[in-house]
Amino acid sequence: MKVAAVTITYNRLELTKKTVESFYEKTNVDFHLFIDNGSTDGTQEYLKGFNHVLLDRNYGIAYAFREAVRLLKDYDFILKLDNDVETVTFNVINKMLSFYELNGRNYIVSPVDLNLDKAYSPAVFGEQNLKGFKARFTTHTGGAFQLAPNVICQRLCTEFKHLKYGDYMIGKYYRRHAYRPVYLLDLEMKHIGINQSTPSKEYVL
Repeated sequence: MKVAAVTITYNRLELTKKTVESFYEKTNVDFHLFIDNGSTDGTQEYLKGFNHVLLDRNYGIAYAFREAVRLLKDYDFILKLDNDVETVTFNVINKMLSFYELNGRNYIVSPVDLNLDKAYSPAVFGEQNLKGFKARFTTHTGGAFQLAPNVICQRLCTEFKHLKYGDYMIGKYYRRHAYRPVYLLDLEMKHIGINQSTPSKEYVL
């Protein structure tokens, strides 16, 4: 199963570097695409060492993700990896793929976020052991480190309107199409950029 990662950047160079270093120390993917929303802090120069698309201004997270997914049709899964994430669990991508191999592809999977802001915690529907994986079913997973089958990513980005309205609505879209968002409780990541995000007024939907 082939995995492509998407990381969207905008003026957070040091956090982006920490994300990349942590990710490749602990895990790997078949292809990693960076979409930069017009950074002016040196991020665009840094990304020239990676597969990248450099946009001329900040078109917003939703637009950038849609553009990335359009370029990644040949992969089985899309990993949305925010540019402010520390990977904690070794070999986490292969472990997430093992979950899919054992349980099928009607899931949207994330590790537990050790720095999850309780104000943004999703509603929990319950927990269950799924063939050796402790899973927590939620309204959505937040998307900071989220692995999803490409087929539902392509559909989401084609219809687009749910993508524009944030994590809860994206999770609702997944559930409506029979994909269940789950946190795998034995896998961990850490959001290191909490309260360091670009002000929302600068994002264009």
